[in-house]
Amino acid sequence: MTAQYKPEDSISANFAEAVEWRRSLHRCPQPSWLEFFSTAFVAERLSGWGYALKMGKDIIPADKQLLLPVKEKLDEEYQRALKAGAKEEFLAKARGGFTGVVAVLKGDKPGPTVAFRFDIDSNEVMESNDPAHRPAKDGFLSQIPGYAHMCGHDVHTSIGLLLAKYFADNRSSINGTIKLIFQPNEENLSGAAAMIAQGVLDDVDFLFSGHVGLALKTLGQIAFNIQGFMAMVRYEVTYTGRPTHAALRPDQGKNALLGSCAAITNLYAIARHGSGASRINVGYHQAGSTWNVIPEKAYFRIETRGVSNEISEYMRQKAFEVIEGAAKMYDLKCEMKKAAEAIVAGNSPEMITLAGQVVRNLPSVTEVIPEAFFGASEDVTLMMEKVKGQGGQTLVALFGTPVSGGHHNSSFDVDENVIKNAAEFFAAMQRAVSVK
Repeated sequence: MTAQYKPEDSISANFAEAVEWRRSLHRCPQPSWLEFFSTAFVAERLSGWGYALKMGKDIIPADKQLLLPVKEKLDEEYQRALKAGAKEEFLAKARGGFTGVVAVLKGDKPGPTVAFRFDIDSNEVMESNDPAHRPAKDGFLSQIPGYAHMCGHDVHTSIGLLLAKYFADNRSSINGTIKLIFQPNEENLSGAAAMIAQGVLDDVDFLFSGHVGLALKTLGQIAFNIQGFMAMVRYEVTYTGRPTHAALRPDQGKNALLGSCAAITNLYAIARHGSGASRINVGYHQAGSTWNVIPEKAYFRIETRGVSNEISEYMRQKAFEVIEGAAKMYDLKCEMKKAAEAIVAGNSPEMITLAGQVVRNLPSVTEVIPEAFFGASEDVTLMMEKVKGQGGQTLVALFGTPVSGGHHNSSFDVDENVIKNAAEFFAAMQRAVSVK
């Protein structure tokens, strides 16, 4: 499977433009199911380079749009993207939150289907306007208050575009099919599941993805033996009781607020699993309406995590017991709706070995980190399991770069040379799995 790799002129020649792509995306960030600008930006370029595109409901089923923003917000962000320069011909199919792009390029020679996944959503964070912050200093600061690319997904999207341009420029030498997946809603961890449900991964033989920064803080570092993905599940919980006057007849009420408080307190008391780390968090809680009414409704959002799928399932089951127990205690109706999921998945051993051989011929790689700890949840793991379950192979890589501020921090920034480094690695991996 190995093949000699020589740096391709296309990647270096288009790198300066890729930096400008990154900065354009950085100026107009939008979070989960609202990534209208990024969707149109990506689609316009891929269409011009000869890719066949799938968008809208062809890649995102409506029943998988978990935690979809309200219509007013969807319309507001759609119009914002248009005002920022997105062309409606590449945006129309995304209306209603059906964001993301899947692009296919068939090479001139037979071979496998090789997919690359890149996340496109931003964080809900206010970016720093400190003059020392490079996006502020160099004029590409977020133009949308409260939204910012503080995890590097603008960088990931630009890596995907630079790679796409390389493949388009070298179509005659490509064996097989290239599939580029620009995925929405990674931060809320439901975009991957939506795309899987619509069959986006059904024909994939090899799946590659990656992330910049995290544990690798030096440009030129790379890791592909990744440990520490955390399985995770998120639920919305709603308790419904009975409202009454708090002074006149409190005995006739059924207090949803008391039920939710009892549940939340006891969720944090769940005994931790003895075989590895686990996490639980209630990040949002809302209940009641006014001073003198027994609260009829209570709503909260919960997530559980574990360093294995088994530990995550243990935490989920125990959380359900607590939530249902509190409902019974206060005679409340209880509704639980899944909002997101990620699992623990590992890179295919054959791909780890192959990547080690490929990077020997990449001058941009200065250090291979033998093992790197991810330490969080990522919904690309669902895509990995899907591909491996149908006999394919997968690899997620980490790409080193200095990181200002830290991930999800208002001062986050990277060394943009990581865009070229990652694109070169992905190009080399495609060639290695396709040339026999």
